[in-house]
Amino acid sequence: MKHGLAVCFFLPAVAACTIAYAEAAPAEVCYIPVQQPAALASLNAADPTISIASDSVALSDNQNAQFNGNVEISYRDTLLLAPRASFSSISQTMTADGGLDYFNGTLQVSGSRFSADMQQNNARLDDASYRFLTQAGRGYAEHLTASEQQVLLDQALFTTCPVSDNSWALHASEINIEADEGWGEARHAIFKIKEIPVLYLPYITFPVNEQRRSGLLLPKFGSSQKLGVEFELPYYLNLAPNYDMTLTPRYMSKRGAQIKSELRYLTETQQGNLQLEYLGSDNEKPDGFGARYLGHLSHLSDFTPELRAYVDFTDVSDDAYLTDLSSDYNNQSDTQLLREAALSYYGEQVHSQLRLQGFEILGNYNKAYSALPELSLSAAKPITILPYVNFSWQAQYAHFRNDEASINYADRMHVEPTITLPFVTPAFELTAEASMLYTYYQQNAADDAFAVDSSVTRTLPKLRLHSRLNFEREYDWFGEPALQTFEPQIQYLYIPYRDQSNIGLYDTTRLQDDYYGLFRINRYSGLDRINEANQVTVGWTSRFYDNVDNELFRFSLGQIFFLSDPTIQDDETDDLSSAESMLAAELIWHWYRKWYFSSAVQYDVDSDEIMKSSVSLDYRASDKSMFQLNHRYSRAVSGLEIQQLGVLGTVPVSDNWQLVGSYYRDLTNHRMIDASIGMQYESCCWAVRIIAKRQILTDLELPIGNVTQASQLDSSIGIQFVLKGFGDSAGFGVTDMLSNGIFSYRRPYLLTN
Repeated sequence: MKHGLAVCFFLPAVAACTIAYAEAAPAEVCYIPVQQPAALASLNAADPTISIASDSVALSDNQNAQFNGNVEISYRDTLLLAPRASFSSISQTMTADGGLDYFNGTLQVSGSRFSADMQQNNARLDDASYRFLTQAGRGYAEHLTASEQQVLLDQALFTTCPVSDNSWALHASEINIEADEGWGEARHAIFKIKEIPVLYLPYITFPVNEQRRSGLLLPKFGSSQKLGVEFELPYYLNLAPNYDMTLTPRYMSKRGAQIKSELRYLTETQQGNLQLEYLGSDNEKPDGFGARYLGHLSHLSDFTPELRAYVDFTDVSDDAYLTDLSSDYNNQSDTQLLREAALSYYGEQVHSQLRLQGFEILGNYNKAYSALPELSLSAAKPITILPYVNFSWQAQYAHFRNDEASINYADRMHVEPTITLPFVTPAFELTAEASMLYTYYQQNAADDAFAVDSSVTRTLPKLRLHSRLNFEREYDWFGEPALQTFEPQIQYLYIPYRDQSNIGLYDTTRLQDDYYGLFRINRYSGLDRINEANQVTVGWTSRFYDNVDNELFRFSLGQIFFLSDPTIQDDETDDLSSAESMLAAELIWHWYRKWYFSSAVQYDVDSDEIMKSSVSLDYRASDKSMFQLNHRYSRAVSGLEIQQLGVLGTVPVSDNWQLVGSYYRDLTNHRMIDASIGMQYESCCWAVRIIAKRQILTDLELPIGNVTQASQLDSSIGIQFVLKGFGDSAGFGVTDMLSNGIFSYRRPYLLTN
């Protein structure tokens, strides 16, 4: 749990401040390793012997010695190289001058004069130019005093920039570095950029290794139409080695002052975080609207290897909180918030889970059912009852509640025993499966006028036969050796028709019919609807691998053939007709060097219409040079056609400058959805980023039937600035700029790359 370096802005009322750096490894391209003498590697910190070697030596009274020419002095884990030196055996002191170099395990210093007290185990160097060996950091001091656990610098300079780069530096009258604590202190410090004084800090602390400490983090600046001028200044609290907290005051000129907090914890058996956001009053809301808040809890407990519990809970004060104020934990376009808690037990014979689940629906949408509780049981592993015959089972009990629905609560009990005959080899597999689905409902209608059966029993047999072949051959892929596979599969599925109109919909919705969905047993989630089926599904996949097993090409094609027409039902779960004969295909092709092409389509053969499609062209030379052009289409999503085109990419303008941009357009309604453009400068020790965005605002107050009407657009601009403590971007990468809008950048699907 590490945090990024921040610039600490001094306020008159503040007497001291702290800076926290990021955990990162030195970048070899920025920081050329110091050439350490070979003798340094053989030194032992526990060895108190002083060893001196030189071209010549002159003794005086057997108490003082003068060494001249290529002097090497080693003591414990330190090494001194100088043209001349003197040693007193009585006072146990040593001096050296004439231009020297001093080394220990973490530091290299060049100076004009050296003096050491062996009894006190400390040393002093004058006119010292120092550099850390294990992380970025260098500087100068008029006097440097080093002891076993401390380095004290007088009239000093400190920076993490490379030797040839003086972009920024901290000048202080005194810097104290304590190695065992991992932190340094500076007093009366002046922060300079390009030798220009920018900030005075009476007291500041900074790290010299990866240990954490309380302090200010990276500030954020921004401006948008919905928030006005925005400023955040997080403060990190290192409460203990296994838990910490971040408090973030947030000022929005249009909305007011907000406080955000995040508490993280980690033990041997438990981990999680708690986030709270609170705005006492919103200046954009009428008087009496009240406070606005968001709370989020994520928790995981591993009590034993068999027993696990988790909680995922989010709550907001009002439906428009995310769209008005945004949040670090949820997307501003989210229309529902998950609330879930579960206790799972993984036994040798039985797996079980007790779960509480609900969703807070935001906006003008019907409230969803909550499962309070849901108990699921299943066999831990198949039981062999006869040779090549396996038996398994699953069962579930759920209690659903929704006070705003026509059926305000219901109980459902489901039992599903299954017999399986598997035959699996590397080249061929055949599975025969027979199940009996028994489901019992007890339903209670809130309104007596709403006709519903209070008690419903549904019994359904299910038969499935699935077979797959795996062929492969060596192949020539444009002059290179390759491996081609051909994987045909066929499935027969039989489920008889049952009238289910007298069963409410509690956790069921229609699933997508992509290629893999063609072989799905049920076209619905949950258990409230089991689709009728007397059908054969045929499909095949072909892949190409290069000589190091990287996947270069994949194409899949499949279709469902109905042996008898399914019964048409007038059911709100069907956005599409249940009788459609779906043809689905997917293509992914790493077609040339860094270029990737991918496409997927679902086509209704009966109606001769494309139901869904997506296509993407990607170029990815590196994290700093990428491009994506994508298009997606869906004929019916909640009764509406969706067709969107997007283009995004990033390109290096020079070694340090990066340009990033994205644009998404709604082709159906002829409007822009999301657009952004950003410029970033990044050197070895600092970076700055400016991003301008314009995106459509989700209006949850619109009536359900008017979602296509013109929506408001929000324009914003943000600035981020970071001083890099260890030669790394500290979370300041380029790809994250493409993930801050409504649509986030995704890598080229599933091909190895």
